[in-house]
Amino acid sequence: MTATGNSLRELIWDRVAALPLRTQLLVVINVPLAVLVTAFLIYGFRREMGDRIRDKQIALEEEAKTILPAVLQLRPRGTSAIQAYLDSVCAQMRNADSPGHHIAVSLSDLVLQAKSHHRASQAMFEALRRAADSPSARTRLHDRELIVGISHSGDAVVFVSEDLAPVLDAAWSDLTRRIAGLLILAAIAGGMLNFVLLRVVTAPLGRLVAAVRQIAMGKLGVQTDVASSAELKFLSEEVNAMSKALAESDRYRAFQMAKARQIQQHVLPPGSPVEGLKVSSVFSPADEVGGDYYDVIPRDERRVLVCVADVTGHGVAAAMSTMLLRALLHTAAELEQSPLEMVEFVNRRFVEATLPGDFASLILVEIDLADQHLEYVSAGHETCFLIRQEDGLCELESTGLILGVDKAAEYESRRMPCRPGDRLLLVTDGVTETQSHDGPLFGRRGMLELVQESYHASIDSFAERLNRALVEFRRGAAPHDDVTIVMVEIAGNRARESARSHTSRDIGVGSGGPDF
Repeated sequence: MTATGNSLRELIWDRVAALPLRTQLLVVINVPLAVLVTAFLIYGFRREMGDRIRDKQIALEEEAKTILPAVLQLRPRGTSAIQAYLDSVCAQMRNADSPGHHIAVSLSDLVLQAKSHHRASQAMFEALRRAADSPSARTRLHDRELIVGISHSGDAVVFVSEDLAPVLDAAWSDLTRRIAGLLILAAIAGGMLNFVLLRVVTAPLGRLVAAVRQIAMGKLGVQTDVASSAELKFLSEEVNAMSKALAESDRYRAFQMAKARQIQQHVLPPGSPVEGLKVSSVFSPADEVGGDYYDVIPRDERRVLVCVADVTGHGVAAAMSTMLLRALLHTAAELEQSPLEMVEFVNRRFVEATLPGDFASLILVEIDLADQHLEYVSAGHETCFLIRQEDGLCELESTGLILGVDKAAEYESRRMPCRPGDRLLLVTDGVTETQSHDGPLFGRRGMLELVQESYHASIDSFAERLNRALVEFRRGAAPHDDVTIVMVEIAGNRARESARSHTSRDIGVGSGGPDF
């Protein structure tokens, strides 16, 4: 066997040695390259397949999370309202974009399924339940494989599913295109290699590769000079032209984004626009511009509106929606409407002006400094807090659906007393959902603990301290969502007990601070 193996290797080597040098070089280069490309394609395909499936599952989970609050809000109105909502949402999903899209809701022993695309069945719901118990969130229904996103609260569970086959087909299609592209490039390269190999190209190509790598790393505008051949000189000039064009394009983009950020910052309210009210705020978009919005709108000498809103997503599209919200809110304020009427007005116009799937949460508080009370409406917004000087902490919970879900949504306004020294803490979910590098969220507990520790600090100091705590909690990680913190204090002497504030960090009703 050994002698036979040696003879075979010698025969192959003799055949290769008889080939022209250029052919030998082509074989030596292309065979290992083909092996590496094949391995890369296989690895890339598997990785891309996993990424696509994971992205699809995340998208379905986000959709389920968006639907769940609406289902909970509609639950008191009966199953018909929930069924209509499910049918409406599912009907908006085109089969070309979301093949096999289906929504099901389990409320205790009650099961509701969207009927828009005629996929509702007991077998479908059982398949969704199997997916809920599967680590991969995947299941089979007859000859179809489904991927499912799940969100639950209490006895309410929302299932959103789509067919997995189109995801796999798209990955195979991409792989086919890549193979075809590589074959075309290999044929062109094989024809040119005989000529190119006669020239010294290693050093010039090395300089070109180094320049391209610097451009890929963001060092736009890098220039290189390669003139060992007409082709490499041309390539060098094109790389230089591309680098310069990218640098100019990036400068223009940066200028435009800076302008957009200036506009967004410009429309933010001043610190304390009303006598008798102190306002401190932190506005920190995750991108150059953000999807959070806050405002302070004086109505007359004794009444002032304070608003915080959070549009889904962040970036340019979300920032445009915040400008729409601002315009709608100011229009409603000029109509002298109550906070309840204003939110209903904004919701109706927001549904009409935005695309399906664009939502926003909002809390609107009207403070009456003369009568010492506040009235608020919360459209699915993050729970905020009134920190009373004497009576402790009061939660400002959601009183209706998020904006953009239902044009005819009904909201509830709530009224409560407030006195000089009381503080209002309004935030977006970018605060409580700030995530550390290892997974845990900052959470409401973290925020309230900081409120407790900083009760006697100024509102400017508290807002800055809370923002700093979020940055430290992320430990260098980029923020996933916009962060907005608005702290409002009704002017007056806050009760302070220096001895107790120095001896204990616990604040309760008995100590003159909020009861946590």
